[in-house]
Amino acid sequence: MMRIVNLGRTGIFVAMRGGVLTSLGGRSHWRSAEEVRHAAQAENIAVSDFVVRTLP
Repeated sequence: MMRIVNLGRTGIFVAMRGGVLTSLGGRSHWRSAEEVRHAAQAENIAVSDFVVRTLP
């Protein structure tokens, strides 16, 4: 299952799978968690309901 992480300092969202940054549709970062969910859904990848937020 893929996890969405919000990088607090930059405000961007990334996708992690197995602790590794994951590329979806040729992208590695997005402006919102919803954009990550859509990209994962397009590739039929299950996504966790929780968003991990890092501190700045």
